[in-house]
Amino acid sequence: MKRLLLNMLAMLLLPQISGAYNHVSVHDPSIVNDNGTYYIFGTHHAAARTTDFMNWTDVSSSLRWATATSSYATNDQAFVTQQVTKVTIGGVQKTFNNFNARAWSAYSDYGYNIDGNMWAPDVIWNKSMNKWCMYLSINGIGTNCSIILLTSDNILGPYRYQAPVVISGFYMSGINYHSTDLELAIGAQSTLPSRYQTGNLDGWRIRWPNAIDPCVFYDEEGKLWMTYGSWHGGIWILELDEQTGLRDYNVKYEYTLYNNNADDVRSDPYYGKKIAGGFWVTGEGPYIRHIGNHYYLFVTYGELWATGGYQMRVFRSDNPDGPYYDSYNNSPSAIYSAARTNYGPDGVRNTTRGENIFGAYGDWGYQAVGDWAERSQGHNSVLTENGQNLMFYHTRFQNHGEDHQVRVHQFFLNQDGWLCAAPFEYSGETITDEQIATTQLFSDKEVAGNYRVLIHTFNMDHFNKQLTLPINITLNANGTISGGASGTWSTKENTSYITLTVNGIEYKGVVVEQTLEPTVEKAICFSAHAKSKGFTIWGYKQPVYQETVGSTSNTANYLESVSNPLVLNDGKTAVFEFINHTSKAELYHNWTACLSPGNAIDKNNILVALRADNWENIQWSDAGITNNYNWFSFKDDMDGSYVVLTMNYQGDKITIHADITTAGGVKYYEEFTKTGVSGTVTAFLTVEKGHLLVSKSYVASPTGISATKANDRRAPIRYNLSGQQVSAGYKGIIIENGRKRIVK
Repeated sequence: MKRLLLNMLAMLLLPQISGAYNHVSVHDPSIVNDNGTYYIFGTHHAAARTTDFMNWTDVSSSLRWATATSSYATNDQAFVTQQVTKVTIGGVQKTFNNFNARAWSAYSDYGYNIDGNMWAPDVIWNKSMNKWCMYLSINGIGTNCSIILLTSDNILGPYRYQAPVVISGFYMSGINYHSTDLELAIGAQSTLPSRYQTGNLDGWRIRWPNAIDPCVFYDEEGKLWMTYGSWHGGIWILELDEQTGLRDYNVKYEYTLYNNNADDVRSDPYYGKKIAGGFWVTGEGPYIRHIGNHYYLFVTYGELWATGGYQMRVFRSDNPDGPYYDSYNNSPSAIYSAARTNYGPDGVRNTTRGENIFGAYGDWGYQAVGDWAERSQGHNSVLTENGQNLMFYHTRFQNHGEDHQVRVHQFFLNQDGWLCAAPFEYSGETITDEQIATTQLFSDKEVAGNYRVLIHTFNMDHFNKQLTLPINITLNANGTISGGASGTWSTKENTSYITLTVNGIEYKGVVVEQTLEPTVEKAICFSAHAKSKGFTIWGYKQPVYQETVGSTSNTANYLESVSNPLVLNDGKTAVFEFINHTSKAELYHNWTACLSPGNAIDKNNILVALRADNWENIQWSDAGITNNYNWFSFKDDMDGSYVVLTMNYQGDKITIHADITTAGGVKYYEEFTKTGVSGTVTAFLTVEKGHLLVSKSYVASPTGISATKANDRRAPIRYNLSGQQVSAGYKGIIIENGRKRIVK
């Protein structure tokens, strides 16, 4: 977090990119679970909730503060008077003097406005206190900041200010350190210790932390910790008291220096232990979680604006308080021991420390493209539940100024215990690390094919908004790699681990299936980490389409572009499976199912032209057409939707039925029956102001056995026992995915 944030950030909800997700704008999102409803809390009193990690609701207006006299306290009132007045240290009860957090941060800043200075809260359920505990940064000019504890019985408050946890900025002349908890931690002092008397802001910053950006967590032994800090003086960690939620004043820290350098403090009686950064090295928003066999430290380097090169880096340790390493340094690589500007947006000063889990990228899938390419991603939090790991972060975009949104990606452990983020947003996948380690989800034959690949290297020119862009490669069946890169690949038997050597660099990672957001289209993907380099590689298998109908620029007119024909006679069914893309400008900018007489397409003699928007062009009517559409969202819903469309010819009738799964997972259908049909007819698709990606088209006899896999999550085709296709609302015995079942 930087002071520039005050003027740069407008916490606005951006236009929704797709029907698949309802995104929100919460800067510095910190995730917490409240009995199956998940909340993110962020800077400037922002909050949102979800039950599926895809559809978020802004609840910022429901978040409240409390004081002794009010449950609706203002920001100016909420952080002035603490509730805790006593603390026990060494078995002796001592007075905890009141710390006015607002006044401390407003010192010497006569235009101070606290509304823009409530930064990066972290919320946790304290099992001993039986309270929700919010650790909130109160920011001030320079580094006169504090992290304070507030508690509540309810997840959205009202939260009441308990006491400070750590405070920075003692260097300022006139500051009264007696009003802080400094002496509770280090004993009574007649004068401020000389090590804190840096005399100026720069002297403080190179040596001491900025008391913002808390992350509070329980370790594997049940101890409570808080890591914190931002830029300059590094990232630090303190043990907390599980019973009070405040710092544990009974835990003592030595004052230690590295190489006897007064600016290279490694531990301090008040600030605890340094675990990362120092000497003006960037790094903020620390977050620690135990995953697998290690503790992982997430730190965001760079500057948060769109051209600042904001980027998440990962280190790991066997202990919650370090030392933290990356995969290719033999010494603790998270801490710096010399002054340097380690990360610059010009691409020249970029550090190669830490795992670069991913960075700015574009032209990826269907969502992170053009103006919506992602950049400046960071200040993340992590949820580890039910064998899954999810990462929550905010991102800016290539050409949307400083607007930002929250994104969620699952990540996995590779064979070496390093993190591999899934290449696309989370969309309800259930795969776990245990399944990755014990189950081969895809055979080598299925994995082989053509891929789009991103290599998330270091050293990018963020001043000029450089992006990592994909290349095309082929994973050949013989284990070689060709195309835009050369090398080899192999999978590990009975697991979903993959090893790739790409242009001489070895990557180890995982193979999973993901959804190409914002569609419902599935693809085999891999994500892998280069142990020798510290960066990662993503890939997704390019879908194989029989054909594309229409123009990919969504300019095709009606009947201008048509699909391959399927010739039908009585007793046969034409099946088309496709992804529908549309300009979203008009309802009729969608697919149309057509029939013409004879055994070839005749554009001048159409029997039926059933449009996706509940209209039949030949009769120029909507009579007899049934559907369950939501007309308020129809235009947006249909873009990226997956459609299974059948034309069932029985007697003198052809029933056209479409099962539609929107990118957001909503199920729609449309159905129309054309009577008076005789002889051979030809079925085909066309589209107006859109394009169709056809994956399957075939003629089948309605045996009641669907060709769809039993584990396919797409909209199934249903038949009755007579072999006739039925709609989703049909009651009775049906055959679905090749199996009988009863629908009541």
